[in-house]
Amino acid sequence: MNRNIPKRLALLSILIAGIVLAIVTVSLSARQQSPQQPPSAPQQQRPPMAPLPPGWVRQAPPATGAAPKMKSELLSTGPVRTFRLTFGQGDEILSGLTDFASTSNIDSGYFTGIGGLLTATLGWGDPTNGAFKVINVDQKCELVSLIGNIVRRNGKPYVHAHTVVSLSDGTTRGGHLLDARVSPFAEIYLVEAKLPSSAKPAE
Repeated sequence: MNRNIPKRLALLSILIAGIVLAIVTVSLSARQQSPQQPPSAPQQQRPPMAPLPPGWVRQAPPATGAAPKMKSELLSTGPVRTFRLTFGQGDEILSGLTDFASTSNIDSGYFTGIGGLLTATLGWGDPTNGAFKVINVDQKCELVSLIGNIVRRNGKPYVHAHTVVSLSDGTTRGGHLLDARVSPFAEIYLVEAKLPSSAKPAE
């Protein structure tokens, strides 16, 4: 037997180990010298909204639970549900509609209504600054026309309503509804609009 074979195998093993060690060393060195990834940029915050001139407001979400006397009646189920909502003295209409849409899982719908109001706050919308010029109705008035719709925004129902009210002298005021306090009552018919399965509620 050739006595040099074990020596050659030992030298070959040492050579292979050296090559592997060199590869690992070069790889680690390259990783250490590679530039670090810059930290992710912080999320940009929306610039603050410009202050509004006197007499202008941006619509805030209506308060919850501000229509404790409101009663609902399911009129039909069919392909879509139809409801009659009756509001009592002091109830706030937008609050009641929003609460009802939330508890009844209404993603889309439209409504009409009439009744009487103790006071109302209407608005004339200006899309350039995303605000409303306030139209205060600080007296008893008739709710001669209320129309609007309900959609989902950010997972919550959003009620959009326009209205016309009549004053004691027969003059009228109208606009986007910001607030309406009922006196003595108001009656609203709400029709649920079923969205196609492929459609998503408005956000």
